[in-house]
Amino acid sequence: MDVVSFPAIRLYEKDGPTTRYRGPRKASTIEAFVKRALRPSVQDITEQQQLDDFLTSDDYVFLAQLHSDDESLDARFRNLAEEYSDRYSFGVASSPDASSSGIWCYNNVDESEHTATDLDDANSLKKLVDLCTAEVIPQLTRRNELTHLSSGRSLVFYLYKTEAQREAYTKNLKGTAQRYAEFLTFVTVDSNEYPDMARNLGIRSTGGLAVQNVHNGQVFPFKGDITSPSEIDQFIVAISEGRAQPWDGTFDEGHDEL
Repeated sequence: MDVVSFPAIRLYEKDGPTTRYRGPRKASTIEAFVKRALRPSVQDITEQQQLDDFLTSDDYVFLAQLHSDDESLDARFRNLAEEYSDRYSFGVASSPDASSSGIWCYNNVDESEHTATDLDDANSLKKLVDLCTAEVIPQLTRRNELTHLSSGRSLVFYLYKTEAQREAYTKNLKGTAQRYAEFLTFVTVDSNEYPDMARNLGIRSTGGLAVQNVHNGQVFPFKGDITSPSEIDQFIVAISEGRAQPWDGTFDEGHDEL
């Protein structure tokens, strides 16, 4: 068995390949992974209803509309699908009457659409994957923490205990995170995976929000309404204008950081 570390999830198909699951440990994403693994890496789309269903069938959907004679781009798209079909869905619709071939990605999480540019560029499809699947508010994990911590942008941490809390927060704060994306990186943190982070950020062990200036290490715990985007927005503005005081490393009496 090729399991390097536990816990780990693999899909073993009889007389077929073994596929590794790379996503979060929750039922909905594991179920989506199994559905992808049991169908072709690229779905051939021939009817409008089939296309409509396909475009909403997954969180991230890649569609290629190709001339029947565009063999090179077809091969590149199928190679991309082989690499990423465990995480995203891919489909091809032949269109001999179209003026040119095109490839799109539909991000159903953030309700956005992206188009591959300069298809002659060998890296254009990989760039499309990176652009389309970048989360507005990603989850901090051991796999990506170095990327986020070294981005050069200050971090807005939201520590949560339940998946419902995380989903509600990302939905409420998506617009705020998009406005400040040039200067701040918003991330969610599973308190169970990072049990010491609450203490280090000066927030309650049950969850909360804090802003950390990555340039000087200053931390600003948020004490307002975590469900209010406007209060969090005002908090960020106060920090940027120097009106908020950084955490001094001590806790208020009765604080349950333990």
